Amino acid sequence: MESIERIQLLSSTGVEELYTRPDFNAHEQCLYFSLSTAERTALEQFRNTQTRIHFILQLGYFKAKQQFFNYSLDEVSADVEYIVATYYSGTDAAQFTGSLSREYSRKQRQAILSLFDYRSWSPQFTAVIESHIGLLLRYYPKGHSAFRQLLTFFDHQNIIIPSYRTFQDMFSRAFATEEQRLNNAISSIPSSISGQLMALVRRDDGITALNIIRADQKDFQYTAVKSEVDKALRIEELYEFAKGFIPSLGLSKNAVRYYADIAEQYAASRLRRLGKQQQWLYALCFVFHRYQQIMDNLIVSFCYHTRAIMDAGKTYASMAHMEHSSKVVTDFPKLAKFLKWFPNRSPNMSQDELNEAAYSLLPKEQFSAMAEFLEGKSFDKKAALWEYYGKSSRIFALYLRPIFTTVNLEYYKENSYIGELINLLKAHYASGKSNKA
Repeated sequence: MESIERIQLLSSTGVEELYTRPDFNAHEQCLYFSLSTAERTALEQFRNTQTRIHFILQLGYFKAKQQFFNYSLDEVSADVEYIVATYYSGTDAAQFTGSLSREYSRKQRQAILSLFDYRSWSPQFTAVIESHIGLLLRYYPKGHSAFRQLLTFFDHQNIIIPSYRTFQDMFSRAFATEEQRLNNAISSIPSSISGQLMALVRRDDGITALNIIRADQKDFQYTAVKSEVDKALRIEELYEFAKGFIPSLGLSKNAVRYYADIAEQYAASRLRRLGKQQQWLYALCFVFHRYQQIMDNLIVSFCYHTRAIMDAGKTYASMAHMEHSSKVVTDFPKLAKFLKWFPNRSPNMSQDELNEAAYSLLPKEQFSAMAEFLEGKSFDKKAALWEYYGKSSRIFALYLRPIFTTVNLEYYKENSYIGELINLLKAHYASGKSNKA
């Protein structure tokens, strides 16, 4: 979090929109200058017509922006003409000019505050507001986002907003307080962890570990998948620490993502110029977020290759089925010859001669296939599928096994055989035993 003397919460246009007196169109004049029964009663305490016009004006502006404004009637002549035409018809609006005295202005503002149960800004609110800003910064670390939320807080608390400079000063102090809070928490990180975080932004051979980890997976080829697995293993220990430590910082997911984005977007050289605690915070949030992204990438890769293997298996089984059916059809004439020959065979043939003659008409390996066909048994596609899977062991080893052993897989049902099988396979691969063990 960079220390800022006076933070810019809004653009110059935004500041103007927030604090400038409203400029009503005809519809808005009708809406904001209409008076309720309570407002008409409050108006009665002012006897002079010009003073009443001032009250209606200030009341309408307050309804629109919950603020008070200094002006002369000459500056708001269009609104004056509307009020005169609506409430004092027959009177010449041009005769009403000038500003209201300080005493009457104070009375009118107090009357309006009472009507809407609002409070004027007071320095006594500063400590409470700065404390609330500190809480907002844990959810909205960007100044302008926290400022928008603070304006909503002022509205809910019925407090008139102070000057923009007052807001800037309060935010500057709140940012400094939040920075100190985070620095104190980050300073408690074990040296083994902080050393790894520093190593991420340290430059080795012209490239940082952070740059390697920041690179996204390009495709589903072996090299890309292996690189993603290597990155996950490289930061796994940091992620396990971050998973337990970051919640203790009291930061929202939005804030964690914001700090992670800083590490994602800043050049490593720029990160190295920051204080150590800031480097650790940004790097830790980055690792926490990036590791989850890597897991997502690996799961998508796992699904991609699983679908590819299953689709290829279906194609293999279909081709095997077609080949099997083709052979059966092709061998039907041979079966017919065999059936015609067998009853008329020579009774003096030896067993060897019988076998040789029979298998010359219908090959021995086709007897079983023909018998199953005649029995009405269909081709076993499932067996063909498993035959393909058996032949695809290298694809499993290259693309699926590294992901399977790296990703922390959980099954949605407790005490399920699938969950037990996952754990069994992981333990088997971790042992380094061969697949036949």
